[in-house]
Amino acid sequence: MNRQKKSRVGIFGIGQFGIHHLKNWLALDDVELVGFCDIDPLKQSLIPKEYGVPFYNQSELIQKADIIDVVTPTSAHFEIAAEALEAGHSVFVEKPFTETLAQAEKLIELGKKYGAKIAVGLIERFNPVITALHEILTLRPAFIESHRMGPFNPYRGTDVPVMMELMIHDIDLILHMVPYPLAEIRASGTKVLSNEIDIVNARIEFANGAVANVSSSRVTPSKMRKMRLFQENQYVSIDFIEQKADVYTIDSAEISDETDNRRIMVNIPDGFNKSIHYQQIKPESYNAMQREFRSFIKALECDKEPIVSGEDGLRALSLAIQIEEQISKIAGQ
Repeated sequence: MNRQKKSRVGIFGIGQFGIHHLKNWLALDDVELVGFCDIDPLKQSLIPKEYGVPFYNQSELIQKADIIDVVTPTSAHFEIAAEALEAGHSVFVEKPFTETLAQAEKLIELGKKYGAKIAVGLIERFNPVITALHEILTLRPAFIESHRMGPFNPYRGTDVPVMMELMIHDIDLILHMVPYPLAEIRASGTKVLSNEIDIVNARIEFANGAVANVSSSRVTPSKMRKMRLFQENQYVSIDFIEQKADVYTIDSAEISDETDNRRIMVNIPDGFNKSIHYQQIKPESYNAMQREFRSFIKALECDKEPIVSGEDGLRALSLAIQIEEQISKIAGQ
């Protein structure tokens, strides 16, 4: 990608999440947001006045931009991304990648055919605490427990089940940490306030024996984004909202650190000859979406795969669909 000029970005979809994309692209000095496309006539009129970003139809915008950002409802992801890739333009597609696995596979095929790259918007990979943990630890958990919950918002994400809207972030993180084939999936969930599944719990078992117990709800009064990892000699508790992690590491020691031991044990047995070292990871905060966008631009400059590639988006989508199928199977019995 030629860096003698600014990256020209076109954004599709200025909904509740798309407006955040627009503001963050505008905040990047090395990016020119050349235009937007949205089917809402009111936005077609207001966005140019408020942000100075012109409106174009789909084909016009794809012609004008180098990078296409797709933040529309999921049902429109494939059509827009396919046209952009066929024009040789790289695409950033918000999660979930597409509606179907066939669509995702086709987009990956088009990217390879036309020399364009695909990034999928799974922003927790860029959360400061995840970045910090990967810098100091090797995360290969044997057991994972995650909770991603929040209040119902009828204007955002209800066109897809909660696995595609919320749980998919944890699915992506888990698949990144446990790079082994799936062995078994058990899941239960139900519709509550929308026409799609609003609350779900899934138990995911991997071929190496690792297990993930994953819960997501969009009908919970308070917001929660937490994950706990258990691996040999280590326990990690992550709070994605607070962007911090508590890390407990066990090692042999003639003299135990009683203060840290008591953080995790009510009673310390006599003769306990190991020390539990406690460390809180609280990195400096940064704008994760801007980091995500900059990472994609850098991948294009260096002709490398994005950190969250189309293949990553496909894997996360595949597992989310399998969880949905398990729920449907149980409901049909």
